[in-house]
Amino acid sequence: MIRGLLARSKSSGLIQGSAWILVGLGAQAILGFAFWLLGARVATSTELGQASALFTAIQFVNYASGLGLTIALARHATLQTRESDALFGWSVVATIIASVICGAGYLAVADTSATRLVKGSFGGWALFCAFTAATSILLLADVRLMAARRWGWLVGRVLVASLLRLPFVELDVGMDPALWLYILMLTPPAVVGIGSIVFLRRMGGGGINFHRPQTLRPFARYSGVNWVATLASQAPQFILPLVVAQSVRPSINASFFLAWTVTSLVFLVPAAIAQVLLVEGGKDAQVTEASGVPGSEREREALIFSVGLAVAAWLGSLVAGPAIAAVFGSDYDRLARLLPSLMFAGIPWAITSIRLSEARIRKDQVATVAITVTLGITILVPTLLLVPSGGTTAATTAFVVGNFAGAAVAIVMHERWKRSARTPALVT
Repeated sequence: MIRGLLARSKSSGLIQGSAWILVGLGAQAILGFAFWLLGARVATSTELGQASALFTAIQFVNYASGLGLTIALARHATLQTRESDALFGWSVVATIIASVICGAGYLAVADTSATRLVKGSFGGWALFCAFTAATSILLLADVRLMAARRWGWLVGRVLVASLLRLPFVELDVGMDPALWLYILMLTPPAVVGIGSIVFLRRMGGGGINFHRPQTLRPFARYSGVNWVATLASQAPQFILPLVVAQSVRPSINASFFLAWTVTSLVFLVPAAIAQVLLVEGGKDAQVTEASGVPGSEREREALIFSVGLAVAAWLGSLVAGPAIAAVFGSDYDRLARLLPSLMFAGIPWAITSIRLSEARIRKDQVATVAITVTLGITILVPTLLLVPSGGTTAATTAFVVGNFAGAAVAIVMHERWKRSARTPALVT
């Protein structure tokens, strides 16, 4: 039986890709933990909270300015053709423009102790916008590498970006510690993002050109729909920590941010598996010139793998939460309670992410919108109403309940599609 499972894993692009991504996420989690642990030695919990708030702001701007391009590339530009290279090229242009506009807009609107660290000069504004653009480019390049199954390069760029920053954390540069940690956290991935464009072809991920794509209109339409869907589904993952950061003391936010960072990394696992599922299904659809959906066996593999890992991560958090809090010190006691509560939401999220990828591959816009809007509303509305007075307890409750609501709708929409399908429309 074990031999059969090993043989199947070797022949499954889904399992191989997911395994590589797990290695990358594991390395990112360990090295990210090391970075913030070293940061806690040179900065107070308040300064650490300000640095983490700026990092969260960059992630928020990336989410808001994403335009659905990573999903559209995964569905429409998975082959190494001139057309795919052109779609990628114009996606890079679009994401740079959107990142600069949204980054500048965010700084213009947000006024916190964290944003005031970078709003005092033109250089601060320019660096913030540059960070958002470069990290967005990195996400687009990752899709091309994933489509080409260049998993080693994906893991390699995580290791390079994460390792480069560690030797400099405790370096005395005569700068506000919060500002230094913010710059140090974001500079390596920004550099790697730019480098990914330059060396993409050498890495085997295809090229880039700027001729007018023949499929630009359907690509843009698909991208737009999924951008709206992404805004709805991922809004809580970015807005919730921002609301918490503005509703609690920086010292409390430092504990929440660390728990949220670990949770976000774990949430990336089902999302990454779903992305591999989308890429593999997209390649099938492009090759066969059919709309298609992922193969039933591949979908079951993804679902079992994703949910199993989410359950294991939650069980592990019951031990990891108190252990991490003990390492960071008494100022971070809340982390022991926050981490298991947040991680519990990963179980329904594992279901939602896989079912959502299925809907995107078969271009089921009704299911896509229903799942994402439900997920967004059921988390975001309680967050905005209750977190300002309820703090981190209200935030974790809203997050867990909303994820279960999203999973319930995802299951209902999947059953709806199964009933409506007269014959299996699965590409294996």
